[in-house]
Amino acid sequence: MSPQSIIICILGLGILAAVHELGHFIVARLLKIKVYELSIFVGPKLFSWKRNDIEYYIRMIPLGAYVRFSEIDEETGDLKDDNPENLINQARWKRLLVSLAGPFMNVVLGIILFMICFSSFGFLSLHQDVIVPGTQVAATRIETGDTVVKFNGQRVLCQMDLSYYLSQVGNADEISLVMKSARTGETYEAVLVPVITEQYMLGITHYADLDENNGWHVTNVDPAQNHGNPVIEIDDSILSVNDIPVTDPGITDVVRNSNGATLNVRLIRNGEEMVIPLDATMIKSSNLRGLYLQDGKGFLECLREAIVFPISFVRISIDSLAQAFTGKVPAYDVVSGPVGIASVVSEVVDAPKTDQSEKTEMLLILAGGISTGLAFTNMLPIPGLDGNAIVLTVVEMVRGKKLSRKAEQVINVIGFVMIIGLVIFALVSDIIRLSR
Repeated sequence: MSPQSIIICILGLGILAAVHELGHFIVARLLKIKVYELSIFVGPKLFSWKRNDIEYYIRMIPLGAYVRFSEIDEETGDLKDDNPENLINQARWKRLLVSLAGPFMNVVLGIILFMICFSSFGFLSLHQDVIVPGTQVAATRIETGDTVVKFNGQRVLCQMDLSYYLSQVGNADEISLVMKSARTGETYEAVLVPVITEQYMLGITHYADLDENNGWHVTNVDPAQNHGNPVIEIDDSILSVNDIPVTDPGITDVVRNSNGATLNVRLIRNGEEMVIPLDATMIKSSNLRGLYLQDGKGFLECLREAIVFPISFVRISIDSLAQAFTGKVPAYDVVSGPVGIASVVSEVVDAPKTDQSEKTEMLLILAGGISTGLAFTNMLPIPGLDGNAIVLTVVEMVRGKKLSRKAEQVINVIGFVMIIGLVIFALVSDIIRLSR
């Protein structure tokens, strides 16, 4: 993890937190609620000034921000809330709006970041691109330009939804799609039915484009390769099979027609060229789905994509949490803390074979996703988070009076234990992921 990636991560999280607090501050000011202090970042102050009885601070450590809505007693250091202009003494609807403003600002920031990213680097629409013969799509009535509306009964808002739903089904599973015709505007159902075949394969996954060696850059290796004894490794660069270069259109037939015989695979590993014998593996596979999407076009389509992207992000997050609770996926693969975020940022920033434009695109997507995630997390009904204040305010609205001081203390204690537990679990999850 390079110093550059650490700096970018800390500064980015600090800015996201500052925007969140600015949301509380702006709405409080619009509602004529007394604000005593606005601090951007935390720790020792760098700059400060006072205007309209509000103290403004720019502090040294970019790990957060805060707005103070109470006066501090100079003798005891306790908070004083006897001023009728203070937040705690305001009408419930005003307190509710102030609590909602922080998460709302994070969502708005996420939309802005996605908009910048999509307008600069492009995005995929939900419109079917070319129909490729032999694919599952080609066997249906789907035409170029038709739009994906639902996937196995689930509403599809953007390409991220479609990618996520595709990842949840096996290659041999049928898929039910609801499509909207570009020609007639009608909606119709199309079922993608896989055609299963058995064929010999190398048992690897590689990038579609050739690498700097004019070879296949291996990204994944099937454990069943070579009769369960894999000899190809991730990051190998495969140059040829039985002296047929991978650039030759007939390279696929060399493997498929091998009938399990030993193949001589020439590759480069850690800068050293070598030839490795490998027995092709019989693998059941299906024909391609053929769901190829057109590039998104125009300002309105870009704006729509930027707006629905955070919605899809939250939907997928909730679904992932549900799968963790039901044991379908390990919980440590769902929850992430600062260490995990820093690790992901480092993977992007320090990627050796990625150009700057691609890194920028990935960082914008990551920042937009984290901003949306902060909004979602802050809406959880846990003391110390906005969600708790929102729930308590709504309860007050229903009951017509505040909770007792004892009830609030019990809730705060429970919430404190939950927060500490979540922090520890997130840290452990990050460590488990990093150690794998």
